[in-house]
Amino acid sequence: MTTRAGRPSAIVVGAGAWGLPAALGLQDRGWNVTLIERFAPGGPEASNGGSTRLWRLADTQPWRARSLRGTLDAMERLGDRLGEAVHRRTGLLWRDDASLPAVAASLTAIGEPVERIAADRVGDAFAGLRPDGRDALYVEQAGVVHIHRLLDRALAAFVDAGGAYLPQTRVTAIEPGDGSATVRFADGASRTADQVLVAAGPGTAELLPGLGIALPLTPYIEQVVYVGDPAAAPPAPDLPGLVDCPQAVPAADGPDSAGVYAMPNVAAGYKIGLDRPLRALTGGTLGDDLDRTPDPARTETIRARVERDLTAIAPRVLGAQVCTWTDSGDGDFIIGRTHPSVVLACGDSGEGFKYAAFMGEYLPALVAGDPSDAEFDRHWDPTRFGAETAPRRHYSPIGRH
Repeated sequence: MTTRAGRPSAIVVGAGAWGLPAALGLQDRGWNVTLIERFAPGGPEASNGGSTRLWRLADTQPWRARSLRGTLDAMERLGDRLGEAVHRRTGLLWRDDASLPAVAASLTAIGEPVERIAADRVGDAFAGLRPDGRDALYVEQAGVVHIHRLLDRALAAFVDAGGAYLPQTRVTAIEPGDGSATVRFADGASRTADQVLVAAGPGTAELLPGLGIALPLTPYIEQVVYVGDPAAAPPAPDLPGLVDCPQAVPAADGPDSAGVYAMPNVAAGYKIGLDRPLRALTGGTLGDDLDRTPDPARTETIRARVERDLTAIAPRVLGAQVCTWTDSGDGDFIIGRTHPSVVLACGDSGEGFKYAAFMGEYLPALVAGDPSDAEFDRHWDPTRFGAETAPRRHYSPIGRH
């Protein structure tokens, strides 16, 4: 349904990490865009609680490191578009006893410098980090994404340019056709456009049956804790990000030795979480499972880990949050065209906000039918699962989140 003097139209379902930047990107291409959100960007039910997300180049696979390198360039462009930087470089320490050679090789393959830190010198790169016998890598090209800044500015830019934004609107079905697709809402209303982009995060799973698609998507609840000294300004020291992978031989006593991901969060302290879901969403879809209550036991586990391993940070809990992420079954995104009028973008596997700016360029190109990167297309192709319908749990031991 082409509108406004022949301009193509699109409906984007989901105004989160991928949907909102993609809607703005389509609009900048001259499309008429309707953006639909069941909740609201930054709301407690969404996948974007907290003001920062960890961003890094470090990965064990060169193709993924290359895609992450593309996010840095995209964040620079998006910051210019929005008039304010959407990321801050902090550096990153990656500690492990198994993955370091692969991570170093991936960074070398994309031309990025990396420094190996001896096990007894990790405190030189990350003040107060307790040595545990494992070497680490220091990666300069890493930092945090300013989530609320990105979402708030992008939404304001989208609306200011005439985009139609429908918050508090629940999509119940998507009906694809050869030349257009119709999106139906819980209140009985509907809208039709030339193209529909489905980027609904955990809510995507409940829309797949209507599209005739079965994918191994499993939404999870994740919990993070903010720690530091509430009397200090800022409450936590200025430290780099951290990926502390699980130890091959965990300690027999002491706090949980699961993998940890952590990052500075400016005024809120230092943000840290275990690389392990808190729980799966009831029923395996977003449904009406909207409980976002932090678990006191998980909070204490993280606090004790800070007290033992991150000794430069006061082990005082300043707050705790939960958010959602969706396991794709194999840890890679599920992105691609599923019908002539529908593009699917789901299975963030905990890395959605790392790629927010990147998806603001990649997804509009996919919707518009532009040539795209064959390597990314191959790894993210929705058809790679074949006829499989049963979810598979994919818990990465290398700090993917």
